[in-house]
Amino acid sequence: MTQLTATTATPLQAQFVSAMLARGWYPDRVRIDVASKDFDTAAGGRTAVVYCRQNGSGDHLLTGEYWSEGRNALATSWALIRPHTDEAAMNAEIDRFAAEVEKAIGETYAMRIKALLEEPEEQASSGDAPRGGM
Repeated sequence: MTQLTATTATPLQAQFVSAMLARGWYPDRVRIDVASKDFDTAAGGRTAVVYCRQNGSGDHLLTGEYWSEGRNALATSWALIRPHTDEAAMNAEIDRFAAEVEKAIGETYAMRIKALLEEPEEQASSGDAPRGGM
């Protein structure tokens, strides 16, 4: 298998990783078409990985993996970018995919619990405080 480097990556693959970097993701140390992001959840740290793979027809498929609750929470998050798609449409599709990925991750149980735990506690005013005894 040929190593995918900056010189062998397609322009769309480089554009994809660049767009993900702008959203706080980091590039893979080996492959130019992969980006990752670490998430702190109520169940500990988790890492999401997104890919921009080109098939034999020249299409680029954006997919991802984020394992939570015993399943890939990104299994239904994907995008297909066909050859000769104009740059504005490519950027819009990459942005849509990235937003969908981050939304799907945010909706996992461990991320929802973490968000609940981080909400500031509502402080009852002294007049609303329950009184002891009868």
